[in-house]
Amino acid sequence: MPTDPGISALIENALAAGVPEPSLIGILTARGWPEKEIYNALAEHYERSLGIRIPQRAGSTASAKDAFFYLLIFSTLGTWTFAVGSLAFVLIERWLPDALFAGVQAIDNEEITWSLAAILVAFPLFLLVSRAVAREAARQPEKLDSAVRKWLTYLALVIAACVMMGDLIAALGYLLRGELTSRFLAKACVVLAISGGVFAYYFAGLRKTDDAASAARRNLLAAAASSIVVVLMVILGFWQMGAPAGQRQMRADGQRVRDLYELSNRIDNYWSAHNSQLPSGLDQLPGRRTTDPVTHAPYLYSRGQGNEYQLCATFARSSESGGAVPGTGPDEWTHPAGNQCYNLDANVRMPYPAQYNAY
Repeated sequence: MPTDPGISALIENALAAGVPEPSLIGILTARGWPEKEIYNALAEHYERSLGIRIPQRAGSTASAKDAFFYLLIFSTLGTWTFAVGSLAFVLIERWLPDALFAGVQAIDNEEITWSLAAILVAFPLFLLVSRAVAREAARQPEKLDSAVRKWLTYLALVIAACVMMGDLIAALGYLLRGELTSRFLAKACVVLAISGGVFAYYFAGLRKTDDAASAARRNLLAAAASSIVVVLMVILGFWQMGAPAGQRQMRADGQRVRDLYELSNRIDNYWSAHNSQLPSGLDQLPGRRTTDPVTHAPYLYSRGQGNEYQLCATFARSSESGGAVPGTGPDEWTHPAGNQCYNLDANVRMPYPAQYNAY
């Protein structure tokens, strides 16, 4: 960027008249000129006076690479901190159940799944990129004064403050609606710990009094503390959700329950459309499949007396081992592990099994 001709002429005349350089810099700064532009004008003056070009140190200016790394740092930071908070909220709702909010705040294992996936991808990437940036800053300390770093850091501070305020407003809203005080306090502590920690760390990084050693210690402590929190949350998440194989079994059982529910509806419709007669077999029913989604074995159907009939399926695990939302109690579609037959009535519609979060 070329220097303004007016400031160049002023510097030439002032230095020729014997004005001290610090006084000249102070006067121009007081009139609103950026220090960088002032020093660039001084560099051009000395280049003309000495007839030697002042070399530009490689990597001393902000580059697209700096912007890329800092954007990657803050995007991964936002991803894993949001996921940790979301996972913590789900665990709080499970450990501190409130029957009045069971219908409003449905607990779903999918939320734990997506939170764990976000943490396992974003957090290691955040640590790797942060370490690379810290090493480069140690080799070139002037990068800590990069305009890109400062702008993005202040943006992260604004976002952290907004998240802190917004989540506290949401948590307070649940308190005012009558949610248990213990749940409110736990959620508020989670929000303050995450947002406050991010805000304090990056705000401290903007202080100009920090030397390289203190910055390195702060980075190490922050990495260790965040790693401990993330590892603990991941362990708790897997403990609550179970292994992927168990999740697949629960999802398969959920599909079996939904299949039986659909078959019961179709049998009831057949009963109504054929003068109170039950079908002789499931092959007389149009529509959805009539076989197990995993084993492909047919579901068992048998007619009873009058309007009574049975539907049977083989389940991988008990619905009591991870299906029902706390506080909802038993329902008509509960089942043990293994074979389960449901005694049904063609005149009575079965409710949809919506309260099983794994389904």
